[in-house]
Amino acid sequence: MEAGLHKSELTFNYPALAGWRWPAVEIVGQRPGPRLAVIAGVHVNETSSIEAVIRLQRALDPAKLKGRVSIIPIVNLPAVPLRSQYVCPLDGKNINFSFPGRPDGSFSEAIAYALLNDWAHDADCFADLHGGDLCEQVSHFMVVQRTGDEAFDRRSLEIAQCFDAEIIAAIDPFHMDQPARSVTGRAKRGQHAAFAEAGRIGLIEEANVAYHFEGLLRLLHNLGMTDSAPAKKREPVIITRYHWIPAPVDGFYRYHVEPGQKVAKGTLMATAENTYGETIAKVTSPEDGHVLWRITHALSPKDSFIIGLGTKS
Repeated sequence: MEAGLHKSELTFNYPALAGWRWPAVEIVGQRPGPRLAVIAGVHVNETSSIEAVIRLQRALDPAKLKGRVSIIPIVNLPAVPLRSQYVCPLDGKNINFSFPGRPDGSFSEAIAYALLNDWAHDADCFADLHGGDLCEQVSHFMVVQRTGDEAFDRRSLEIAQCFDAEIIAAIDPFHMDQPARSVTGRAKRGQHAAFAEAGRIGLIEEANVAYHFEGLLRLLHNLGMTDSAPAKKREPVIITRYHWIPAPVDGFYRYHVEPGQKVAKGTLMATAENTYGETIAKVTSPEDGHVLWRITHALSPKDSFIIGLGTKS
């Protein structure tokens, strides 16, 4: 493929994906080099990530690029008409937790498989951008899949540190034994990925877009594909356990913590009230840690996840 920006529509030859066409972009540099594959829109309301990859298309100059950047701006196309949160409406599954996928599976499983095994199978690095569905506010954080291979894990952490994250969640190897995020699916293949989170309630806000966009620029520089990148402003906290905190009761929740905040064990994170304004439950931090995200909608049913917490134990 000659140097330049090339637009196309991708198709994948799997039963559940028949009839679907994904707008895609290839930015080919004038000099040979690595390949970076970038996706956004696994959750279509997380618009800061989609805006960032659109901005990347405009920013890269093929004359100054080594290698190739491949972009799919919106993965979960069936979710667009309904603005579906989290899941693909065709199968009710969350693509984000469907990797490495199955070629004979439902839409979510098949697209996860196609992304890793067809589209990005030879990519030197894979970037999956997320952040802030319609009822979420998330901190600027990264997810790294630990494997137990010291050299591989060290390189994964270096890739994550290209983004100016508040927190890096280096999750346990047991995640590799079950369907999980793209960063886990890539790790199972012995390949690296960046998994970035930043955004809130479906809004396009500059701080969140810049986190994704500038992180990609640093990643390109780290891969040797560009000659310069923006400077980072902070060093992240690295946590090794990711807790999903559930709502203890059906209730109207008032939150007392914000994403990125450091909390001590026992800190009051949320209070649940009934419709008379009476307190019916309290949610406290199980350990010292950092808030990764929280739900923004006050009404939450029992057992739904309302807070993400990262800890070191």
